[in-house]
Amino acid sequence: MVKHCCWGTCRSDSRYADREYMSGTTWIPFPKPFSQPDKCRRWVDLCGRKGFSVAKVNKGTYICSKHFIEGKPTSDHPDPLPAVGTSYDIQRAKKRKRRVLIRSSANKATGADNKKKKRESIELAEHTESVEEAVLIENMEVAANEVSIVEDDSVETSHDHDENTHSVVKEEDIPLADHAYCTPHYKILNACSIGCQTDITLADLSRYDNIHMKDEGSMRRSFIMADVLKDDKSCKFYTGISLAVFYLLWNCLKLKASRLSYWRGSDTNMNNTNARRKGRKRLLTCMEEFVMTLMRARRGIDTTTLGAMFGVQPGTVSKIFTTWISFLRLELKFLVSWPTKDQIRKRLPKCCKYFPNTKCIIDCTEYFVQKPSLPSSQRITWSSYKHHNTFKSLVAITPTGSFCFVSDLFTGSISDKRIVEESGFLNHIERGDDIMADRGFLIRGNLALKGATLNIPPFSCNKQLSGVAVTKTRRIARARIHVERAIGRLKCFNVLQGVIPLKVKPIIDQVVFVCAALCNLDKQLVK
Repeated sequence: MVKHCCWGTCRSDSRYADREYMSGTTWIPFPKPFSQPDKCRRWVDLCGRKGFSVAKVNKGTYICSKHFIEGKPTSDHPDPLPAVGTSYDIQRAKKRKRRVLIRSSANKATGADNKKKKRESIELAEHTESVEEAVLIENMEVAANEVSIVEDDSVETSHDHDENTHSVVKEEDIPLADHAYCTPHYKILNACSIGCQTDITLADLSRYDNIHMKDEGSMRRSFIMADVLKDDKSCKFYTGISLAVFYLLWNCLKLKASRLSYWRGSDTNMNNTNARRKGRKRLLTCMEEFVMTLMRARRGIDTTTLGAMFGVQPGTVSKIFTTWISFLRLELKFLVSWPTKDQIRKRLPKCCKYFPNTKCIIDCTEYFVQKPSLPSSQRITWSSYKHHNTFKSLVAITPTGSFCFVSDLFTGSISDKRIVEESGFLNHIERGDDIMADRGFLIRGNLALKGATLNIPPFSCNKQLSGVAVTKTRRIARARIHVERAIGRLKCFNVLQGVIPLKVKPIIDQVVFVCAALCNLDKQLVK
């Protein structure tokens, strides 16, 4: 496989290993973005190559050994040298790293010997294309040992010319090495003087201000994206998933996301999946819309605040969120799937060792909702358990703590038995399954029709529980506690906390499902 160096402007290529500048060059593979996201991002920044990002790193991405202090990553120097310096370094390079300009002075020749004249016209220097590469040479102590600038007492430099005039060095045509930026060479230089405008007019300032204000939204978005995706901790805080999982998910979604059309209510054609996007050009990129959706789900940020953060209107934020939640509900449904018996048996945790046939653990959870205006709606959404108007859903987790079933939301007054019957949960039950639940799930008859069993704590029936019943209750409680932990992880998504506005009701089913799917991308809950 052909190997190319991705560092800066390096042109190392494994196809030309026989060339002189490739002598002794070895190849170091790039850190993988999934297993070493922080190191990978650090190397990408140090490479400084335009258009190069973590998303473009794959198994064929390499850096050659020329860019490491010791020829390879070591404990003292694990990272490559930076290809671009900081703004402070650039200013220092402009002041301190000036070239010696050798001016032609044929009419002022003093008749010095030929050797001294030859030294006047030859300068040993690195072939640098920009000030940034000069900063790199300053940072790389290697170049300090290779390059020495030849100065001569007889060289005359003119200091009496205008302040707005500077010297420009012209190179004569000399064949350069194939890898000229790595190997020093000689150049024959001629000097001439040119002038440049240094005064700035009001028209220049006005044009700059207009461009700056026009691009203010883009600047805001770039700052937000850099802050969200800078490391695992920040990505987890804003989106609920790690940085590696974010890029993995994005790589799976970006192709279809590029063809997304905004949700327009009942006018939206769900079947026309291959249609080109209509309307004016969008302000946000697909990745920015994806990040905005995850931020609203995880942090519960309102549309006005998100609009100010991303430089768009609140209505645009609402439209983007509705579109992406509906899209993610379809694309992430494979993450919330019903397990097989073999899958359960292979990964059965210790807390369920006394219940080896357990297929799932079920429970209901409620979400506070805004009080409806109609008395009939107030009555059916009222929860006597929460003493508030609520929506209610049924969730099921595997013994390892992953969501395997999430129902649509029902009104808060519905019973646990009825929600099991109407949610479609019974359609997944197979003969021999054992379902673990709380005492409120009186569904033993429904499961018996499917050839399954119900495992709930025993009732006392106004009598003291026997020792066997107490032991069974304790073992069931030890296993059932994990469904409460899974629900707690689900409600870490702040969009489900507090009182849910009624205007979100059309998409609340999709929101709950997407949050559960993202929970399954987190670390395993039960081991």
